[in-house]
Amino acid sequence: MKAFTTSRTAFVCQVCRQSSTRQVAAPWSTINRLAQQSRTLSSNSTHNQNRPKHTQSIPGSSQQPRRWLAAASSLAPVADATLPASQLSQKELSDFNTRIDELARHVLDHPAVPDEDAVQRALREYLSIARKLVDAKDSPQKPTTSQAENTATSALLSNLNSPDKSSITRLRIIEALTTKAFDMLIYRPVFITPAILKSYVELQCLLQRPESFPAVFTLYREKPVPRPSKSGVIAYDETNPNKVSASVPPAVADMAIDAAIESRDLSLALGTIDATYCTTAYKRSKFLRSALFPLTGFLLTPPAAYTLATRFSDYQSTMDPAMATNIAMAGIMTYTMAVGTVGYVALTTANDQMVRVTWSMGVPLWERWVREEERGAIDKISQAWGFASKDKWGEEEGEEWDYLKEFCGLRGMMLDRVELMDGME
Repeated sequence: MKAFTTSRTAFVCQVCRQSSTRQVAAPWSTINRLAQQSRTLSSNSTHNQNRPKHTQSIPGSSQQPRRWLAAASSLAPVADATLPASQLSQKELSDFNTRIDELARHVLDHPAVPDEDAVQRALREYLSIARKLVDAKDSPQKPTTSQAENTATSALLSNLNSPDKSSITRLRIIEALTTKAFDMLIYRPVFITPAILKSYVELQCLLQRPESFPAVFTLYREKPVPRPSKSGVIAYDETNPNKVSASVPPAVADMAIDAAIESRDLSLALGTIDATYCTTAYKRSKFLRSALFPLTGFLLTPPAAYTLATRFSDYQSTMDPAMATNIAMAGIMTYTMAVGTVGYVALTTANDQMVRVTWSMGVPLWERWVREEERGAIDKISQAWGFASKDKWGEEEGEEWDYLKEFCGLRGMMLDRVELMDGME
């Protein structure tokens, strides 16, 4: 009994020592931290033994250990090991574990390139299992006499007498879901499509495990495209990480940033912003989605104005038709340019949506418009990390808050501009 108590005490001390030495890392180091701080989940799956030889090293390979899963399991509320697991029977938990391994083997042991439907089917079933686990945690339990009379001594004795085969808990199932989903995305023959990325983000948000988002978003942009050949050997084509199709959809990016904020990890939240809104691919995508149509209309304005001016000159007889055409075209172009300039300035200088983070002086108007989502995400982080009461805004202090202010300054932004705060006009 003494030896058992000592081992549990040492385990608690190690956890406390790990949490007390945690520091705020730079946002750009989040991806490296995920790739290096990881551990492999101990499970019954043996798909790594039968994996083909073409699954060699890529960024964030599954062959690296996953210690970030262990850290996440101690931080995520949904994966609390102290929650009672009697709401789901051992048979149901065992069936979940078996089904998770079967779906993962179906994708990871595929002899060729797995199709999108197979990966999507696995992620959808993972999402269904995750919903059952979360719903079971929230369902009420009726207290029993044995639970009420349970003491520390009886708990220790029950742990000693319990067999290893009944150790499947909700925490283990959640870890299996997180690990297997991550394994499928970093598996080299799997091509990550926007639909697969959305399903993966939804799953990890439901499980409250957002630690892998920066690495997955980077892999989404830079992962080589598999191309099967007639000889059966899979070839890989390098992809351009700055192309428009490599941008993370705004809805998926917002979902990931919200999950990172809820985890109370400042480095993870800023790293997720860097991997989504700060990329060249996203800026090009925003230009095509929002600015291409107005710019096309602006380029077509001169020929359209000349055509209208030519028609207007036919309805007058007071001056030469050529002079009338020039005067009418000059008037149309002047009106169009003046109204367009006013609209452009109004669009790029709008600040009604800004709360605590604003642009610094000297930032170009075009850059303000392109990076508005980035500023809005950092503004959301500042509201989550600062005081909820507006009367206390500007009084925050601490290492993380100072780091956030410095981060805003390096990005051409300002946190809590004095002249814009209440009562400081």
